[in-house]
Amino acid sequence: VSRIRIGAHRGAMCHATENTLGAFEKAIKFGTYRIEFDVRRTGDDEIVLMHDSTVDRTTDGSGPVAEMTLADLRQLGMDDGETIPTLAEALVCIRGRCRGLVELKDSDITEAVIEIIQQADMVDDCTLAAFDESCLRLSKQIDSRISTAFFFLKPGPFDAQRIIEEFSVDLLIVWPPAAVMEQIADAKRCGLQVRCGFPDSMSYAELQEAFLRMAAIGVDEVS
Repeated sequence: VSRIRIGAHRGAMCHATENTLGAFEKAIKFGTYRIEFDVRRTGDDEIVLMHDSTVDRTTDGSGPVAEMTLADLRQLGMDDGETIPTLAEALVCIRGRCRGLVELKDSDITEAVIEIIQQADMVDDCTLAAFDESCLRLSKQIDSRISTAFFFLKPGPFDAQRIIEEFSVDLLIVWPPAAVMEQIADAKRCGLQVRCGFPDSMSYAELQEAFLRMAAIGVDEVS
């Protein structure tokens, strides 16, 4: 079994509210290689960490992030006392301690996110991911030093070389059951790094079996 890196999904989200500095600190303490987190734009053009389009699930507030100011978001409470951080604050937290995998939840924030990454001097330590693949193209046009990631989450045809040529990606993100041996082998042959995430619904036994299988076929990172 090859050596495999451990990534964190929204920080150590089983130990602190997801996408918060507290979750990041715990993930770093556990020795994570890379933290994945989600970013959105607020109503006053700040870039903050939040997975959902609304604040309802993770805070005591309600409403769309895009219609709130940063000051509004700072007033919201979370179960463990954490607050919603900005992207700049998140990068300060992880700089020199682990890498960042930044998922763009809005399609029009690529330039703003890259500017913040550049200001934090973390272009070599951040990877951008987005379901809107135009964001990946734009990212490489703005700053080719920042690595990008391609999501492959459903079973089906896969051509790693085409994805590299079309999007200039560096990392492939897969989830079972899309993570099959032939596709991962294709990605590795083409020089892609592969990160595999596991659903929260999997049992410990299922996670253990999946982890060993992914490591055996060459996955570089799991979360």
